[in-house]
Amino acid sequence: MSQHVMKENKMPRKTGTPKTVLLATRVTPRIRDVVFQMANREGLNVSEWLRNLIIMELKRNEALPSVIRAPRLGMELEDDE
Repeated sequence: MSQHVMKENKMPRKTGTPKTVLLATRVTPRIRDVVFQMANREGLNVSEWLRNLIIMELKRNEALPSVIRAPRLGMELEDDE
């Protein structure tokens, strides 16, 4: 009898606003196939690829900032640093 050791998949915790809203649309089978191919070519799943496409288009139209600001860390430095 063989034993299978289950490894816990430790993914890094994501920061920022959680993605909880779903956007949906209908496309032709041809467009779906091209989207799958493009996402695969870039090593992304379809959701990631479409999200990147939407973000790039929103930035291009100046609807989103093109630079993300670093968060304030609230760290205090010692006087001698």
